Amino acid sequence: MNYKKFIAFITFLIVFQFLLVVPEIKAKEQQSRIVMVYMTSDDLPNENVYLWEATFSAFAEDIQLVAANQIDEAILHDADVLVFIGDERGVVPQLLQENVKAFKGRVIAFGHNAEQLQPYTEWSFNGEETIRTLDGQSLPTTRSIIHAVPPSESEILSVGETLNGQIPFIIQKGLHAYIASTSIGTAEKFAVSSLIYTLLNLQPPTTHPAYIRLEDISPITDPKLVKEAGDYLADRNIPFYMAMIPVYVNSETGEQIFLSENKELVQVLQNLQSRGGMIIAHGYTHSYRADETGEGFEFWDVEFNQKITTIESDEPSFPLQAQSGFLTKEAYETYMNEIDEIEKQYINQKQTKSIEHLVDNGLYPIAFEAPHYTMSSSGYQITSTYFSSIFGQIQLSDDDWEVMNSPLFTSTPAIMSDMIFYPETIGFVDPELENPLEEMEEAIEQLKRVPGSMIGGFYHPYIGIDYLPEMVGLIESVGNIEWLDLRETSQLVETNHVTIKQEPGKLLQISSTISRADRLLQKLKDYPFEASLWIMAIVVTLFIFAFFIYISRLRVRLRKRLFEERE
Repeated sequence: MNYKKFIAFITFLIVFQFLLVVPEIKAKEQQSRIVMVYMTSDDLPNENVYLWEATFSAFAEDIQLVAANQIDEAILHDADVLVFIGDERGVVPQLLQENVKAFKGRVIAFGHNAEQLQPYTEWSFNGEETIRTLDGQSLPTTRSIIHAVPPSESEILSVGETLNGQIPFIIQKGLHAYIASTSIGTAEKFAVSSLIYTLLNLQPPTTHPAYIRLEDISPITDPKLVKEAGDYLADRNIPFYMAMIPVYVNSETGEQIFLSENKELVQVLQNLQSRGGMIIAHGYTHSYRADETGEGFEFWDVEFNQKITTIESDEPSFPLQAQSGFLTKEAYETYMNEIDEIEKQYINQKQTKSIEHLVDNGLYPIAFEAPHYTMSSSGYQITSTYFSSIFGQIQLSDDDWEVMNSPLFTSTPAIMSDMIFYPETIGFVDPELENPLEEMEEAIEQLKRVPGSMIGGFYHPYIGIDYLPEMVGLIESVGNIEWLDLRETSQLVETNHVTIKQEPGKLLQISSTISRADRLLQKLKDYPFEASLWIMAIVVTLFIFAFFIYISRLRVRLRKRLFEERE
């Protein structure tokens, strides 16, 4: 009898373990090995390529990004999905054509040149046509898409409307799909994203992740307003994020105010951190050169619309020289390497100061947000050595900060050096609008159509709490949200002296080797005027002390001489 009970108990344990493992297996099955091949005018990834790569990376166990003329024979051997981005007309390399012909996996082609690939040789492509609506929604401007006529038994998933009728935008036939444009306009992005689970043959989720970020908290922020907003969220058990700027810069006077000087704010933030608020490092000063905190870009020179070219604020910035101004390509590359080194030193300095200043105040950042979301691709690479995660949107160009976009899902974009990216998708509450939440409402209506899309936005505490309950209610009206909680994920933030490690469901682990001497040295750098006054005071004190010693010695010598004379 005992033997039978033992067997039954063992059987129960095996079944129980199986039930636990099955969801994990299914979750892993949702991830594919994706190869994304692109054709562009200069054989380098552009904003369209980067945005689609970021989108598909949300569904990839591994994703490789490669130019069509750089593909090798083995690249598709272990792939499950091939995504072809034809951003520029051209001849598809023969090796790629042969690889695609032999490929047995799923193929998704965007834009030009698909007719040269084996899955689409039976399709008809009738040039470009202009559409005015996409899936029944009016476009802000007309769009040009390729008019593809698929063979029989194809399924048209999305359509655009011309003056003369409708033409397919997204088509699928078995393992093969075609998307009639590479554009990353809002309408195209939502159309593809809403069907991406269908295109990849994945089971769509039933929930949306969501987050609220309390934005631009700096040393001059009113502690009472931060406490009010944070307490409102914490009282409702909503995980929330606080984007922190440790140093405020006054653009008119150049005065710097450090977070440590606002002790009441520090106490409020520490308390909110203990109640579920998580810190996001939002730059060190959120300014570049003489710009005011919150207005400046910090990691981008907006005056010349280029990457950072100077380290110190008193150095004059200058426009980058064009390649045409150099006699050889090698000379231009040497010049750009020097600029990259300046940017690297600048960002290293800023990120280190930001993290360590917050830690010194008992605040522990577990992610990063670039001021105004601006940063070059090399800046992202440098930042990835400090942070494993980043919030906001993606600057998709090294030449223009306004070329900015983001996928609708949590992803690991190649341009961000595979940092985990949590997109901002619904904007912010703008009290200057007649309806401060109008744009947010419109964004959420669109996101409802995209399974699993992130519903992420931010709120400025300085406007008071009036609109925060309405924002929370608007997000929760989606009905199937899960609040993003980075305490349930793996995160790593580190400098040479500080390590902040988050493991799922565990307490934050913090280690710091910053000594008192390091802190003193940093304070001397942070407060140069006060430091000079202290140095002057110490020097004067030493002179007074030396003078006192000198007078004392004279008196001793004089008394000694008088004593000798008496004898």
